Amino acid sequence: MAGKFQSDVLWNVGSLAILGIAGLALNVLIGEHWDAATLGVFNQALAAYTFFSMAAVGGIDRSALRAVAEARGDRARAAAAAWATLVPTFLLAAVVSLLYWLARLPVAALLESDGVARAMEASTPGLFFFALNKVLLSVVNGAGRMKAFAAYQSLRYLGILAALVAAMVVGLDGDRLMAVFTVAEALLCIALGLDVSRLLRDVPSGWRGEIRGHVIFGARSAVSGVLLELNAKVDVWMIGIHMSDAAVGVYTYAAMLAEGLYQLVVVLQNVWNPILAERLAAGDHEAVRAAVRRGRVGAWIGVSAAAALGVLLFPLALSVVGARPEFLTAHLPFAILAGGIALASGYLPFGQILLMGGRPATHTVLMISTVLANVAANALLIPAFGLVGAASATAASMLVSVLLLRALAHRQLGVRI
Repeated sequence: MAGKFQSDVLWNVGSLAILGIAGLALNVLIGEHWDAATLGVFNQALAAYTFFSMAAVGGIDRSALRAVAEARGDRARAAAAAWATLVPTFLLAAVVSLLYWLARLPVAALLESDGVARAMEASTPGLFFFALNKVLLSVVNGAGRMKAFAAYQSLRYLGILAALVAAMVVGLDGDRLMAVFTVAEALLCIALGLDVSRLLRDVPSGWRGEIRGHVIFGARSAVSGVLLELNAKVDVWMIGIHMSDAAVGVYTYAAMLAEGLYQLVVVLQNVWNPILAERLAAGDHEAVRAAVRRGRVGAWIGVSAAAALGVLLFPLALSVVGARPEFLTAHLPFAILAGGIALASGYLPFGQILLMGGRPATHTVLMISTVLANVAANALLIPAFGLVGAASATAASMLVSVLLLRALAHRQLGVRI
């Protein structure tokens, strides 16, 4: 078990590295081969794509992950869960993709950029495939096939890069570059579809009766996904309210690198989620406690080491990318954010234990409380301490979320973590 867990983590850290390289290369290549305006259109359209993508899957992917993990070893139950989550996702994704396409002109008018409309149009099929892929990936994740999960995630990022290179070769109009997501998601959907079709081959009876439960679970957990995205941007927005645009620009470096560090927590969360779901479904609370206790130590050591290395190398990283000297003032805010992530990292990988235990509404309450704590702390500390106050408030909100997580897990699931 320990060997498999370590191997799964390493594979997914490798996938994370590919994500980082692909993300950096994407922005650099667009900026260099096209121009800054094209990059601006691309990122504005990407923001709309990200928002609609959360609605297109409706949280059903989390229900799929939990249900397949609970059915580990029972092929018929796992197949029923896969069918019962893929069918409503197909319908929801089709509706939301149509709404995304219809929204392209109003969004472009709001942003005063005709290019955004063309970019959204080019990525509409990609949005549909993305929603299906989220559920298909959750089926793979729930089955505990973490090497395959990492490989498919990497395929997505490499597909985006390959599509971008192809766009450079054929001289694609810059406003159509969001088509790279359509190409990458379509290819990933084919690969995942072939993989999961082995499970779907024998259609189990009664799967239609499970659809309603998955849709309700997804709806109750979908809000928490939006809140997670919102919470990641609270400090930046609050700085924008209380300070200058220049201050936001400086802090962005700290927030961006902290987000990269946080992705290590996400990797661990992806590995732990199916394990937690399986053991909670079996009612083995002692096994859950033991797993959290063991995982807590490893997370603290690994994430803290990465945080310390990040803080140490921060000035060098900024010099490598050619950042101006004033951006070095983001060093202390980054150190505070990294410290907050490191301190909370023993529990953050288990942050979705309420979802895995079938308590999506309680998980949403947790996320609402975390966001409110983050907003209140930022409002209190930014006027007095500026960027350091923003970082301190965000770090403190992570620790608040840990305390709430422990209390709610005990009250709702009967598990002390």
